[in-house]
Amino acid sequence: MLMSFLEQNDDKLSRSIEGSLSLMTLSDLLQWIEVSRRSGTLMVANEELTKRFFFQDGRLIFLWSDKEDEQLCEALHQTTGLPLEVVHETLRSAEQLGISCVGYLSSEQGIPLERLIRLISILSERAMADVITWKAGRFRFSDHLPLTVLSSPVTLPTTRVLLESAVLIDETNLAGKASTDSVLDEMFDLIRKGAINLPPLPTEMQQLMSRINNPNLMVDEIIDCVDDPILVSKVLRVCNSSFYGRRTNISTLREAVVYMGLKSLLSIVTVHALSGFSPRNAHQVQALLRHSMATGMIAKQLAKDMGCNHDQAFVCGLLHDLGWIVMLELLAEYDLPAEKRDQMIMDHHSVVGGLVAKKWNLSEDIQEVIRHHHNPLNAVHYPKLVEVVHISDLLTKTDTPAPETAHSPLYGTMGDVTAPFADRLEELDQEIDAILSPM
Repeated sequence: MLMSFLEQNDDKLSRSIEGSLSLMTLSDLLQWIEVSRRSGTLMVANEELTKRFFFQDGRLIFLWSDKEDEQLCEALHQTTGLPLEVVHETLRSAEQLGISCVGYLSSEQGIPLERLIRLISILSERAMADVITWKAGRFRFSDHLPLTVLSSPVTLPTTRVLLESAVLIDETNLAGKASTDSVLDEMFDLIRKGAINLPPLPTEMQQLMSRINNPNLMVDEIIDCVDDPILVSKVLRVCNSSFYGRRTNISTLREAVVYMGLKSLLSIVTVHALSGFSPRNAHQVQALLRHSMATGMIAKQLAKDMGCNHDQAFVCGLLHDLGWIVMLELLAEYDLPAEKRDQMIMDHHSVVGGLVAKKWNLSEDIQEVIRHHHNPLNAVHYPKLVEVVHISDLLTKTDTPAPETAHSPLYGTMGDVTAPFADRLEELDQEIDAILSPM
């Protein structure tokens, strides 16, 4: 191997751990490294490949891989035009000097540092995505860091790189499936290029979601998020509806927010933002929004019972089927039989929703719930939250789920979870009716 420092001193270390990736997954290892702010080298290998990820204070600073499309030297050659021998010599010189090879590449070869950071980030995402798909492998983490990677100008958030690698897997899977269908192939290409006609995430919705987890959130901060006169009118009308049964009329947004709470306000804002997204499919969009609000409300209660963040669960439940609404609009451009269209949406709405959520810069928890709400065991960072939304999604679709088809790793048999909601379904329906009713 070109860079000998990758092999030096590993056996002389006093502290290292090793084992099978089937017992401790890459996701578990990376989260442990970041949370405990570890510095060292993580080596992962299978029968064909060896990869090394380097960390300082829990952040990813460098990688080295045997795999062809993950090799730094080749990537530098392809992206900068530098001859391979020049790249090799520059890295050898950095090793001899005992200084950061990334910083030395930037200063000696005039490569912008931002470009190098982005390149290492991309290669790391590819390398992690590949390891996640391995059927078997082994790992070793040691607290050895060679001088050539220490004090690197690259300091990438480890779990963020891991999340991007999971998105890369989703995109790759979608591409593989899309290749068998020209419509999916074209739709996937539009999403990748950012050419789909998605509206920007409404400002009110973005601001409310960014503040919902703040325990010290003040009423004035909530009010500041809502300045659309039509939206304010909708909030007031819902608050004065028969569902809330007030004897006196509420005439200000402040009174409405205090009386209704942030959950109901966010429901109204979300419906306002998404109800007009696909006018050609208005009836189906309304049905999806009704289902999504019910899912969010049930998820909030389940999260409360578990002692989890119930507002976070509500928001994730509210948005879990975002991809379904988007695909309704995208596929309306094609002359497809209804049965085929519905099957395509069923098969791919989670991946499409995850890509849209990423484009909208929604938080990582929302992205993961959207991508994995049908397969919670695939969740990496928020498995309990994904499981809560998964269960809530099931509960909104049937009042009496069969034990053999509705078993949850978190709750066990779902029949025991359904009972507490039986008496509240009518109340939930009334609130949803009030929010969905036209202006």
